[in-house]
Amino acid sequence: MQIKLRIDGQEKTFTNDFVKARVFRNALKMNEKMRIEGKEISVETFDEMINFIVNVFDNQFTVDDIWDGVEAGMLQGEIMRVFNSVLNIGGLETATTSEGKSAD
Repeated sequence: MQIKLRIDGQEKTFTNDFVKARVFRNALKMNEKMRIEGKEISVETFDEMINFIVNVFDNQFTVDDIWDGVEAGMLQGEIMRVFNSVLNIGGLETATTSEGKSAD
């Protein structure tokens, strides 16, 4: 799994080829919370998702690196891409996007 962030004006790629089972468990908990909130995801949940992404990549970068290193229009998509990838790794199928492509 990879994520690209712009840090200090340069695009950097971070990789994690070992997703811990605990990360999958945390994704399940986050998934439950997001289902309850529906389309109106709170700022608190959004912050939790950013922290989740940092944890997925074993703290190779910071929360601020994500906030400052992902284009605003791409942020939610990147968060969901990583989140859905973790759920898929754990054996859960995730919803597809409106274009019929997998959300991972």
